[in-house]
Amino acid sequence: MDPRSVLLISDSSEWSGHAHDYLENRFESVQWYPWDYGNPHTRSFHDWPGTDLLFSFKSDFLIPESMLTKVSEYAINFHPSVPQYRGIGGYRYGLDDGLEEFGATCHFINNSIDAGTIIDVSRFRIHNDETETSLASRTAAVALAQFYSLVDEILAHKRLPQSDERWGTELYTRKRLAEYKSRSSVQASVH
Repeated sequence: MDPRSVLLISDSSEWSGHAHDYLENRFESVQWYPWDYGNPHTRSFHDWPGTDLLFSFKSDFLIPESMLTKVSEYAINFHPSVPQYRGIGGYRYGLDDGLEEFGATCHFINNSIDAGTIIDVSRFRIHNDETETSLASRTAAVALAQFYSLVDEILAHKRLPQSDERWGTELYTRKRLAEYKSRSSVQASVH
C-alpha cells in the first residue's frame, strides 16, 4: 500500500464509488467526500490539515485556494467533457454543436474553473442516436478508465504527461445552461 494520503472529492455516482474503491485498495489513507450539487455540504474544509494527493472526479465542488495550498503533491480534476466546454453542460452543448467526438479531460487544478494544465484528453466517437444521458454515462466510463491509468502512473512515481490541448475560452455556468435550455425548449415548441 502506498503511504501517501488522498482526498477524493466527487459526485455520489456509481462511477465515483468505483474510483473510491480503486484508491482504497492502493493507498493507506483515503478520505472521500461525495457531494452532489444542490445538496447541503456535510463537511467543512476550514480546518482541514491537507493531503498529499487531491482528486476531483466528476465533481461540482469548487476547490478554494486555501485547500490547494495544503496539497503537497498533486491536485487533479477529471472533467467529464472535452476542453472546449469548461464548466458544466458539455454533454448538451456537444450534442447541439454536432460534435463527432467527445471525451473526458484530466488536468491539474488551479485557481480558475477547468483551466489548469491539461494532462490528458480521452476521446471517443459520438453515436448518431446519442442522448445527454447516454453521453454522460459513456463519458463517465472513459473518465474512470482515465482515472485508473493516471493513479497507476502516480503509484509508479512516473512523471505525469502534459497534453498540447488547450481549454476553450468560455466558462459554461449553471445560469448559462439554464438559459440555453430555456431558449432551446422555446425554439422546439415553435417548430
